[in-house]
Amino acid sequence: TSSGPDFRNAVLNMDGETLRGDVEIHQKTYDWIAHQHHEDCAYNNTILHVVLEHKGNLDFTVREDATRIEILELRDQIDTDIAKLFAQYSQTPPRQHRGICDYFQLSDPSQFEPLLKAQGWERFSRKCNRYNAELLFNNFDQLLYNGFMEAMGYDKNKLNMLSLAHQFEWNMLSEWHRRGLGHIQLAAIWLNYAGLMHKTNQLLGADIQTQLLGALESQAHTALKGVLQWNLFRIRPANHPVKRIMQAARVVSALLPAGFLDVILHIMEDRADASPQKLVSNIREALFQKPSEDKKEGTIGTSLLMVFIANVVLPVIYLFAQKMNRDSLMESVRSFYEAFHTPGSNYIVNFMHGYLSPVQQKEAGRKHIYQQGLMNLYYRFCHYRLCELCVADKNRSLASL
Repeated sequence: TSSGPDFRNAVLNMDGETLRGDVEIHQKTYDWIAHQHHEDCAYNNTILHVVLEHKGNLDFTVREDATRIEILELRDQIDTDIAKLFAQYSQTPPRQHRGICDYFQLSDPSQFEPLLKAQGWERFSRKCNRYNAELLFNNFDQLLYNGFMEAMGYDKNKLNMLSLAHQFEWNMLSEWHRRGLGHIQLAAIWLNYAGLMHKTNQLLGADIQTQLLGALESQAHTALKGVLQWNLFRIRPANHPVKRIMQAARVVSALLPAGFLDVILHIMEDRADASPQKLVSNIREALFQKPSEDKKEGTIGTSLLMVFIANVVLPVIYLFAQKMNRDSLMESVRSFYEAFHTPGSNYIVNFMHGYLSPVQQKEAGRKHIYQQGLMNLYYRFCHYRLCELCVADKNRSLASL
């Protein structure tokens, strides 16, 4: 899972010659280029490129230093049908159970839900407090903008995408928008600053690159270039920062006239009785007023949107409601949050599941607030092995139920 080739210090015999170096594994030959290995000097010690299917025009792979390396195709070398192998090894292995810890040893199963809900709400409150601290330097539009851009970076490039929001602040973009800034010009400014303009030809096509370069030349706002180190290792093409910047530029440009906060507030206030699913649908409709017709640009998935809503939109709007003493809005946000469900989980939630019974595992996966409750327990107690304090906290919570 680290950067660089999959296997290091391999020893191979080819036609009687002993070679020592690294081996890279892919499903298809083109993945070498798709993953940008041909531009990465970290792969210059690779001596063999192993693929399931070789469909390239060349019988060899070219490293960054122009050295040719052999390709080994496995498709006809496997003695079991590949579909059966995928079925066998793609199944989720049974999670090793660590035994129910003292916190989740409950006299009444009905206590589990309120305990997790209280922990989840405490984590939500901590997020609100962090956003409140950021208000010393930002306004609410900037908070939502920061959170959106960070979410667009996923795990590998969060900081870089957030850096774009810090460098080109919301008020600055609003002024530029009043002076005629469009989403193509915004994308061009971001890509130029990010040092990714040269990647657009390969990912979006020559026509789009020409359009972006023309937009950069025609705008009179900035030609600033930053120093950002993007993590492109094993990035799926759909998640490449070039495509995420294009998508983000389209969304931000559409929100600049009314303001990020006002657009979200309008949805939350006018449709307070909507279900969480409808809320996601309404926000998606507001953010993507002008969807791209270019399939190469791609779209922002529902999963990312739901994580953004749960972890950024709801805490920020709740904080706004607190500041404005709008109790009904606070109650609406709380209702949304307690009913919200985000798809999937993360390694911390999976780790905590090892301390739950099978019934509790199923219950904890039903709602976002329960998963957040498990994360709150982990960061407060489990991470530091503060088991006695954790049980004492449980007893205090049960006493207040």
